[in-house]
Amino acid sequence: MSNTYLVGEQTKRRIFKESKKLFYKKGFTETTYDEISTAAKINRALIPYHFKNKMILGQEIYNELMKEFTTSLDLILDTEQFSSELTGVIHIMAYYRLLANPRYCRFVFQLLSDEDFSISLSEDQNLITYCLGSKTSRFDSTDIDIICQMGTGIKKEIIRIIYTDKKETDIDHLVMIKLHMLLGYIGYSKKKIDELADAAITLLNLLSFQVKNNFTIEITYK
Repeated sequence: MSNTYLVGEQTKRRIFKESKKLFYKKGFTETTYDEISTAAKINRALIPYHFKNKMILGQEIYNELMKEFTTSLDLILDTEQFSSELTGVIHIMAYYRLLANPRYCRFVFQLLSDEDFSISLSEDQNLITYCLGSKTSRFDSTDIDIICQMGTGIKKEIIRIIYTDKKETDIDHLVMIKLHMLLGYIGYSKKKIDELADAAITLLNLLSFQVKNNFTIEITYK
């Protein structure tokens, strides 16, 4: 491995690290290339060289955060002991609880405001895959794509409500509406959906979610 490659990777990681801090402190939209380059102590031109544009940088940070968050959540709850459908509901409800942090919610909302940002579908796709199970034969690929797109549209609206609502938002209630729309369409009964959601809420109420000032997510038992 060449020294040039190593230096390049170190520079990329420094840009990534300092951008996370600035996006947390100032906001994604408000942070400039000049501020990132100053914080990372690099030439400004190296930012688009490594990430092409700020939206790609923001999306890579978002994707890494989601991967770390899901991994930590699965580890602390030991989700392997649960059914795949319950794990899917836990992932979705936990995702929205994380948005209770105003700075993290601002970051996600500002990413969504850019037409070039394609929000991760992983949580919705995983849930739909888990819950289709034996029902898969009832749906073709077009049907499944429509369900996933519907889930994404609802996700964007919930994020907007959480970010813009001046009153205290009942996040679990909003997510319950989403679950009933998605799982109800697939064929789950209201009773089954409520059972899954109640079980997920009971487990999540045992946990505390914190977002540190460099977008490090910490999950602990209360």
